[in-house]
Amino acid sequence: MSAWRTARRMAAGLGSLAFLATATACGEEPPKFLGLTRVNVAYKEDQPGTSYWDGQKYSGFDSYVGAHITEALGVAHAPKLVTSAVRETEITEKLADMVIATYSITKLREEKVAFVGPYAVTDQGYMVGPGNPDIRSESQLKGKRICTMKDTTAAENLRDRGLNAPKQVATASMCMDLLLKGETDAFFMDELILYGFQAHYPKAQLRVFTGEAGVPQFYGIGMPKGHLADCEKLKGILKSYVKTGQWTTDFTAALREYVNEHPTEVDKHRPSADLIENQSCKG
Repeated sequence: MSAWRTARRMAAGLGSLAFLATATACGEEPPKFLGLTRVNVAYKEDQPGTSYWDGQKYSGFDSYVGAHITEALGVAHAPKLVTSAVRETEITEKLADMVIATYSITKLREEKVAFVGPYAVTDQGYMVGPGNPDIRSESQLKGKRICTMKDTTAAENLRDRGLNAPKQVATASMCMDLLLKGETDAFFMDELILYGFQAHYPKAQLRVFTGEAGVPQFYGIGMPKGHLADCEKLKGILKSYVKTGQWTTDFTAALREYVNEHPTEVDKHRPSADLIENQSCKG
């Protein structure tokens, strides 16, 4: 199935709903996840390439992952919007059943939610605009204005770097607006997010380079704690997915420009089965 078709199915939930209707008509118990036949899945809305809502449908790798796993689970899928600041709250207050929102697995977050993943791995880095053609390393950003998102690992990783205190905003698109307007000199964030924006603004002369502050980010699927059997089931689905060509198809469709420019680097973003096993279902 193409990623475009996957996104259409994710947005409408037609495939899962048809499956449930058929099961009910045959008198069979429909599949459930977390005891539900319909799950709310939270995504970002403003990150082209990773998690983007255009007012009519979702696109981006997060949404393709969500479409695949809910279809494999056999449950209906209701997407909703989320920001970084409330991802744990969405789960702990039962506002969302899963969060797939460039949501890095960390020990602190694992105290509140369970994770399945990673489904992708990314480094962190900086994006600069045409107003700073000579900046190519973190050391050249001393004294410069840097933007990042609050309540993220990126904000944590910028602390104590000998740079100006970064301006922290609520969403990635807010940092992009500041960068495009020349009101900040650099945007520090996960590289996959930055490359998604770079492709979204092809005429803006944006450039991405690796940041010394960054550490590898493991994007996980957040879910409520205390559901080990469901967590293990989802882990098995994810392991199968990352081994197949569908993972590559979805990743390429979501970040086509990045893949075209860095064709040998796609597999560095693909997690191994061992990594998924080690990072998933800890609580």
